[in-house]
Amino acid sequence: MGLSVRTIFLILPYDMSVRTFLRGNLLSMLIDSKRVRLVMASRSPDDVMGSAATWRSIIRPFRRRRSVRMMWSDIRFTLGFLFHLALVYRFNVVHGFRGFLDRLKQSPASRRTAFREGLPVLHPFGFPWPRSARLLTSLQKLYWMGWTRHVAVAEVFDETRPDLVVLFHCQSPFVTPYAQEARNRGIPMLGVNGSWDQPTTKGPLVPGLAEIAVQSAQVKSELTEYHGIAPERIHVTGWPQMDLYADPSTFVARDVFLSRLGLPPQTRYVLIGAYSERLGAHEPAMCLALAQAAAAGLFGPDCVIYVRCHPLELEWEERFRDLRDLPHVVVEPPRLGDLQHLANLIRHAGCVVASAGTINLDAVALDTPSVAVAFEDESLPFYDRPSRRYDMEHIVSVLNAGGLRIARSQQDLHDAVAAYLADTTCDAEGRRSLRERHLEPLDGGASRRLADFILKNVT
Repeated sequence: MGLSVRTIFLILPYDMSVRTFLRGNLLSMLIDSKRVRLVMASRSPDDVMGSAATWRSIIRPFRRRRSVRMMWSDIRFTLGFLFHLALVYRFNVVHGFRGFLDRLKQSPASRRTAFREGLPVLHPFGFPWPRSARLLTSLQKLYWMGWTRHVAVAEVFDETRPDLVVLFHCQSPFVTPYAQEARNRGIPMLGVNGSWDQPTTKGPLVPGLAEIAVQSAQVKSELTEYHGIAPERIHVTGWPQMDLYADPSTFVARDVFLSRLGLPPQTRYVLIGAYSERLGAHEPAMCLALAQAAAAGLFGPDCVIYVRCHPLELEWEERFRDLRDLPHVVVEPPRLGDLQHLANLIRHAGCVVASAGTINLDAVALDTPSVAVAFEDESLPFYDRPSRRYDMEHIVSVLNAGGLRIARSQQDLHDAVAAYLADTTCDAEGRRSLRERHLEPLDGGASRRLADFILKNVT
């Protein structure tokens, strides 16, 4: 008698999680097992296009038919969302996470902006006794008593009858109704850590996870230290989005790639991984100064400043208008989703410059020298400065490995770029150490390991 087909319910609440975990081969690997049926909750039906997976919309309050039961569920969900923000605030304060404590010292205007982006940096979320671990524990128990269950989620569970639920963000309020329903029905749950920064920024984990998959040894240690997860329940699977770095077919010869960029074959370029305006207000002036230094020969012959705009940047032409038509400068318009192009852009760069961005880690993965920009903008209040991001726990742990140079001034940046262009083996040992702690395994098998992690838990 053949094995019965089991249903796996994947919960992906954010578009970024869909791009990170499903852009590679994970979805096809799960489907190809032949013994599972996949149901996926996300924001867009395009996420399962061309696959055999079944799509269902992730919970979005007040967008469904307006029955009394549905409206009441939406109200409870919204109250639960606010309650969750209070849990995040208290969890971060109780554990003394400096990155979060610094945010609480920002100006009211900066904290209001952060709150609109979903960060619980308003002090009422911690009232009263924000440092009380006992009160945090009591509030967590109250949150998970079941009152945030949602009728729409119950209907999906009734329809799909999952045997396993996989949460691709284990600290998000948007997965709470699914976790509540799974707990109520006794359905096992797995977790997949959403990003390298989340253990020290996003609050407590969903309780009741059987096991959890993480990107690196560093994330594993943080889940053990701060969330009390036993090490044997945490599995390091790697970064699925970095699998292509181990595939030789990803890369083309340097002269071929430079030709695609419209650059002469002898060109050496400094890749700027630009942010959006809110986090990268300093970048246009920084790039202009780099361009002037390149024109003056500070970085040697044939040096180009190559600005890669953030994929979601809308005002890039206005922001970088002063760089138009300058020699030694290329401004690349936003490109969303072309990972092979990005991989080659990083691999063939003389060095990468970014302001606390994940592209710094991509550079280290490819053993390309990288500079972390942490300018102290004295025109801003101390805790409003972008450089305070470098005090966040997940970034501090990266800097401690020694594989990145940090630039706290324009002159620091020029010195670091000049050093790396003169000798790309500078800090190679630090990059190796950083890869070992934060990025390994980098063997191209992260998606395979993640698929195996999920499939072995289907009973």
